[in-house]
Amino acid sequence: MINESGIYQISYQLTGVGDEIGRFNFNAILSVNGTPLNDTLNEGPVINASNFNNRQTLTATVILRLNADDVLQLNGLSQENITYTNARIDIEKIG
Repeated sequence: MINESGIYQISYQLTGVGDEIGRFNFNAILSVNGTPLNDTLNEGPVINASNFNNRQTLTATVILRLNADDVLQLNGLSQENITYTNARIDIEKIG
């Protein structure tokens, strides 16, 4: 939850592992108050995991104007079964 209105720099890292061997697509998006922000969609490459570990990490940094009491959420997106093993989000007010 955002405590004070302003401009924020948001950086995140999201790691996931495909639960099955094969093609593996991994995406992430930020949402505010339950509404996905399409401009923050981060699409990872499609990986063919038949001959290596099907783990991937996405990172991004965005600048957003947020209001007090906004709820910021990082969402993992994928059509495949993904286990999200690690997530980190850093939020810094810059204006």
